[in-house]
Amino acid sequence: MKRQSGFLKKAALFVAMLSAVPFVASRSAQAEMRVVNGQTYWEGDPGPINPGPYWTTGQHKYDRHHYMDWTGKDPQDYRMTVYAEHSGKARCVWRRRVINTEWEFQHPYLRVCRPK
Repeated sequence: MKRQSGFLKKAALFVAMLSAVPFVASRSAQAEMRVVNGQTYWEGDPGPINPGPYWTTGQHKYDRHHYMDWTGKDPQDYRMTVYAEHSGKARCVWRRRVINTEWEFQHPYLRVCRPK
């Protein structure tokens, strides 16, 4: 009987440890999340990226306010570039968006530039 009791204690401890892991992981992720001008993104290097046709075709030079990428169905005003201090060395860096909407899923990267 004592053997079963020890096993149950160890199993309960293991379950408690597993349930704490998502809480700790979510707290560390929240510390890196930033909001600038209503745009939410993760601070830190996103690694190799494909920013999409808006940037790779040069569309950003002529469509500074992203009118071609806005569908008009969503009332939120999405930005493709925000101006804020960041940890990168270059003036403008890429950051991964926090995905909450379909539009953000289709445009997963945000350009963050330091103010002049």
